[in-house]
Amino acid sequence: MTVRAILWKYKPRRDGSCNIKVSIYADGKRRFEKTEFHAHPKEWDERRGRLKKTAPLAAKINGILTRLETEAKGQLLGLSSSLIRFVAQYIEDCQAGREDLKPGTWKKFISFRNKLQAYSVARDLKDIGFEDINLKFYADFTKYLRETGTGRSGVANHVKHLKKFMQLGLDQELHTNVAFKAKTFKAERIRPNDKIYLTAQEIEAIADLNLSSRPGLERERDRFLVSYYMVLRYGDSVRICEANITQHGGHHYYKNIAEKTETVSFVPIKPAALDLIKKNNYNLSGDTNQEANRKLKTIAAMAGILTNMAGPGGGNIPKSSMVTTHTARRSAATNLLLSGVPLSEIMQLGGWKFEVTLKQYLLAGGIKLAQLSAGRAFFQ
Repeated sequence: MTVRAILWKYKPRRDGSCNIKVSIYADGKRRFEKTEFHAHPKEWDERRGRLKKTAPLAAKINGILTRLETEAKGQLLGLSSSLIRFVAQYIEDCQAGREDLKPGTWKKFISFRNKLQAYSVARDLKDIGFEDINLKFYADFTKYLRETGTGRSGVANHVKHLKKFMQLGLDQELHTNVAFKAKTFKAERIRPNDKIYLTAQEIEAIADLNLSSRPGLERERDRFLVSYYMVLRYGDSVRICEANITQHGGHHYYKNIAEKTETVSFVPIKPAALDLIKKNNYNLSGDTNQEANRKLKTIAAMAGILTNMAGPGGGNIPKSSMVTTHTARRSAATNLLLSGVPLSEIMQLGGWKFEVTLKQYLLAGGIKLAQLSAGRAFFQ
């Protein structure tokens, strides 16, 4: 099923403008619905199926086109009531380029859709509708996420996605339910001290593990270390390819095009990282992020990373239970800073666009940074 606005160029008016129609394809049949709007071909963005921003009244007309498409989808799929189908259709629109979102953004919605579907099965629900979303649903859904192994950050992200799609549905007049706007219906804010980084010694302990008898854990350990050595996001580490590795002056370098931000960065590849990449035949893909997180907690515990950390509700939990795929990149940035590498260089290596974003990754503070500063000429 496809629903999108198109510019009907077959019968232009005398002034050269053409009618904007809504193309509807379902069950092997296609039909077109005429709208009241016309535009010149130079004003039309074919890829997005929308007027270009420079066209007269573009924002208003594009908003109406979105509503017309949504209404057509609703008639075909019953989207006026189904939140799950609405999310699935939005993902389909993103995949087809009809929504102006980068893959690194919309691919997160796939996991959210899967969680909604799994929750509906676990609770023996035929569907989840917009009107089903209330504080009772919020409490039970977040409980289900935690019980099925989703971490605090993951739960917070799924709640943010839930609120986003409820707001989209409200904006498109698919429902009138505003329960998601209640103050207690919120994504838990993960504070900086809820996150961790691994010291260079802890990274070395993970690298020294003999996991040859557990190849599944060994492969994830290798991917995690490569991600750390090359300051990569999880999504970029699983996309490593031999074609992006070059050699200059006796050193190997990796050209990374970040999936999330499309930022291009060049990273020196240390021998240990290159050995791991070659060991895995230049292919570190495989596990889902959630499965990788589960394995990493086991790996960290095996490496003896068991320092007590402040957990939810004030209790203590072992540091190993807080390790995730993103810990590699956060640890790399922090340890680079502690070794004296300037922020500008860390930004280039990790492909961060803004210093304020990078600073969210830097978890070392207090006496450690003071000790680093003590060596500066200013304090001599």
